[in-house]
Amino acid sequence: MKPEIIKAIFTNLLFVIGVVLMVVGFIRGTSTLINSIVFDQYPLDEWQETRCTVDMSYQDPALLPVDSISTETKESFEQRKVVCQQAVDKTRKTKQVNDITYSFGFFVSGIALALSFKRFIFNR
Repeated sequence: MKPEIIKAIFTNLLFVIGVVLMVVGFIRGTSTLINSIVFDQYPLDEWQETRCTVDMSYQDPALLPVDSISTETKESFEQRKVVCQQAVDKTRKTKQVNDITYSFGFFVSGIALALSFKRFIFNR
């Protein structure tokens, strides 16, 4: 193969990768923006959303026999429930920041690739 053909294939391939990265970044960014606007709280995966209710339900003092319930049990249960909910809220914020970062990163790297190899493709 001639070096010009290899160079052309390589530059075209990198240009297409750049365009794909731009599209993926745009789609992820749009999804992140819509999730941030539409929902009161940024949505997590289903298993993360229900983590506190499922994990804490078997420890609920209301489900225990009446003679084994103490005020300490109720207070510690409520305290664990609050700590669990705070952890879910922190996970929610972290996921939102990560989604924004990935979207922006894909989009910017796609623009950089597409623009840098565009001049090689269209200047022939």
